[in-house]
Amino acid sequence: MRHSLYLILLCAALALMAGCTKPDRSEEVTQLKQELQELLYKNPERALVRVDSAEQAGVFSAAMANLLRTNIYGTMGQTRLAVFYGEQILNEPELKREGDTYYSALLMLCGLVERNGEYGKVIRLSDEIIADVDNERKQGGGISGISEEVALRVKSRALTFKGDCEHHLDHPDEAERYYLESINLMMDGVTQSDDYWVIDGMFTAILETTEFYLEQGKADKALALVAKGDTALARLDRCPNVPDHVHHIRHNNVTIGQAMIYAANGQRDKAEALYLKHRQAATPTVYDIGADARYLAMTDRYDEAIRLFRQADSLYLAKGNAINTVYIKNYMMNQYRALQSAGRKDEVLALADRMRQLTDSIHLQERKIDVEQQQEIRQKEAEIAGRRQSLVILRIILVSAILIILLVAYLLWRSYKYNKVLTEKNRRLLAEIEQREQEQQQAIEELEAAPEAELTTEQQLYRRLCELMKQPDVFTEPETNQDTLARLLGTNRTYVYEALRECADQTPADFINGYRLRHATHLLATTNDSVALIAELCGLSRPTFYRLFSETYGMSPSDYRKVASK
Repeated sequence: MRHSLYLILLCAALALMAGCTKPDRSEEVTQLKQELQELLYKNPERALVRVDSAEQAGVFSAAMANLLRTNIYGTMGQTRLAVFYGEQILNEPELKREGDTYYSALLMLCGLVERNGEYGKVIRLSDEIIADVDNERKQGGGISGISEEVALRVKSRALTFKGDCEHHLDHPDEAERYYLESINLMMDGVTQSDDYWVIDGMFTAILETTEFYLEQGKADKALALVAKGDTALARLDRCPNVPDHVHHIRHNNVTIGQAMIYAANGQRDKAEALYLKHRQAATPTVYDIGADARYLAMTDRYDEAIRLFRQADSLYLAKGNAINTVYIKNYMMNQYRALQSAGRKDEVLALADRMRQLTDSIHLQERKIDVEQQQEIRQKEAEIAGRRQSLVILRIILVSAILIILLVAYLLWRSYKYNKVLTEKNRRLLAEIEQREQEQQQAIEELEAAPEAELTTEQQLYRRLCELMKQPDVFTEPETNQDTLARLLGTNRTYVYEALRECADQTPADFINGYRLRHATHLLATTNDSVALIAELCGLSRPTFYRLFSETYGMSPSDYRKVASK
């Protein structure tokens, strides 16, 4: 019984370990992430398919798959879906271990939600990110294992988002406070970093603050940002392995930004020198051309500005970029203002009509895309609910299985304890039985050894009865009774009864059955015959045998066999 209990518990433990242990697929996960990184901009649709199949195959967990979907949908411009999946990954301990990737996805989520105009939600989300990063810093990296510099970069970016939102909500003082806090955080806390990705957060804060000051007409305050921009560039140049395109982009951003600051403050010579430097940059981007156009508009050179705006517009469309509200704001509206300032009314009206048509078309397209994304979101929510329900059911089954195993183990333990106590009890009974039978046998032997002249008539007859019962054929015969004994001894049945009463204090039936039961105990201890067969060999029916045996010995025939055979 003890071995059975140990075996069941061992099987249960192995089953639980097998159910909870997952194979190590870290190398496969790493390779697939690299593949997705390459597909992200080339073929995002294919990347999504790969993520789905990897999740189904168990290579990615649901949380990891949602993290990747957030980045992919965000890159594709499918804001609603990106936000939906981004909200699934918040505060996932598993994803926090991804460190930079996790917080980058959260920052992307902030940008996407801001694009939707949900500024209050962005502020709350930014506060959560800041509190989480501060907690990770207190724990020396915490779950995510991010460095102090990365934590500051993430926090600075979140503060910039808060500044943008306060700006949109027409709270300029709050916006300025957050912008400056994000800059100072990077300036004071990230002084020796050689990670260009960390340093890049400084550029974002400086450029956003520059745009804010210029738009608010606070050009004098923007002058302090010139030195900060130079500091950021110096720190970037100090970083090894900076990609060329990152180096060019950030130098161009800071140069034209500084030109606009000087122009807004009336320092035309400094502004022009920086503008010319920017114009000489190799392979200017659409953003660079648009920034040059904005600078020219600031310095009242509207015709040149309009030409560059149109050049940027053509280049933007030639690259197949999306025509959306961001395009209208950054490219068409600036061109519209330049045309107005130049007094070119016909072109202003034509551009206004085109902007209205595009806006209407964009709204229709956005509504269509929203409907499609909402349908997919509802489908995904149903799938998530289904998975959660399945998970709950699996957990219930697992808990039930564990409880059943524990119950079986408990019952086996109880049975083992009960059997142990019962065995000890039966051993004591066996000892008592053997002692009693020895005493009875000794009394019979003394009677047999006594001279016949000293025995009473009853004792003489009793001695003859005991001698007769040494023949098993006598008592194993089912029909043997008081009359049979009297006939075999050639006496009266009454004398048999009186002899047994006088010498053994037994009835003839008890006397006969006693021999039958003693014969049964011998067979139980020395043979493997079934209890039913032994009962038959002793001249008793099975029910009668069980009843008499239990009444006489205080245990069942099977229990007697167990203790007698040990």
